Amino acid sequence: MKCIRPVYINDFQCDGKSCGSRCCKGWRVVVDDDTYTKYEKLINESDRQEIMSQLERMNDEKYLVKMKDNLECPFLDEDYLCKIQKKHGENYLTAICNSYPRVNYRLDYVLEQSLTLTCPIAARLILLPTESMEFEEIDIDEPRGIFDWTDKIQMSPEEAVKIQATSISILQDRNLSLNGRLLKLCLFLNYDDSFNFERNFDINEHAKVMIDIFSEMYAAEMSEQKKINLRSIYIKYNDIILSRLMENYSHIFENYLVNEFFMRCYPYAFEGDLWRNCKIFITGYKAMEFAITLTAISKNGFVTENEFLNMIDAVNEKLDHNKGGMKTILEFANKVNDFKTFSKIMIDF
Repeated sequence: MKCIRPVYINDFQCDGKSCGSRCCKGWRVVVDDDTYTKYEKLINESDRQEIMSQLERMNDEKYLVKMKDNLECPFLDEDYLCKIQKKHGENYLTAICNSYPRVNYRLDYVLEQSLTLTCPIAARLILLPTESMEFEEIDIDEPRGIFDWTDKIQMSPEEAVKIQATSISILQDRNLSLNGRLLKLCLFLNYDDSFNFERNFDINEHAKVMIDIFSEMYAAEMSEQKKINLRSIYIKYNDIILSRLMENYSHIFENYLVNEFFMRCYPYAFEGDLWRNCKIFITGYKAMEFAITLTAISKNGFVTENEFLNMIDAVNEKLDHNKGGMKTILEFANKVNDFKTFSKIMIDF
């Protein structure tokens, strides 16, 4: 199968001891039908019972792995390895365990594969290189756990891939600031020849929108006065702190943008046209940038590389698992259709 993927995948090796097998804790693991059938057909009865006793039935006839009280997977052994894989082989893992942290999207006959930042080993491979992320096209066997995005692209896979590749080249254009790249991405995905390139960024409006998203992400009931105080602090220190972060970690910001764009299959991730997806992508990034800037302000602007990676991880977790934050992002993207208004609130170019 034709596969397009970042070359960093070639260097990925799962190592539970390095991260404490984080992927085997606190997750909701659905047992796919094919894997469940394999468990049922295990010849050794004790092996079969050992596995089946750790599964619980869902309402829709599927099964979940029953996590322990400490939220660890019951099949995780003392060496931070999977008992099922050690005893029966990789083919007996559930589809989600077999593929993680890989994310696979099918665009007709094209497969796109990447790694998610929720794996700390993958995150370092993705974010830390100072050179631009490279991609390769290879043939691979069809993997398990594929999201079929064919019906979403509404165009040929060749055209869809070309739009993605052009978007990524824009995000990697180091002749431009990151905001300059985001503006160019907007122009590419929502061409507007009437756009006036005079700077019209309104930091007050930006802070208001970001604080609403921030409060939903963290399920924080903020009083109006607290929002005003937070907005005032952000406006006062934003320029100097964000400049310092960009000076030290611009490659991390870039790699984050590129990986998020490809890994979530933008600009086809959500229903709607390319422009709607562009707005969602940029607003999600700005929510991450806002949260990290606030955290850095609280640390007087000096953060280590590990602290920076931990901040990205914490924000991503909130965006992935807190529906309120993403709901607010989607509502904002739906409400602000005008290119000029969107850039005024989101892009300081």
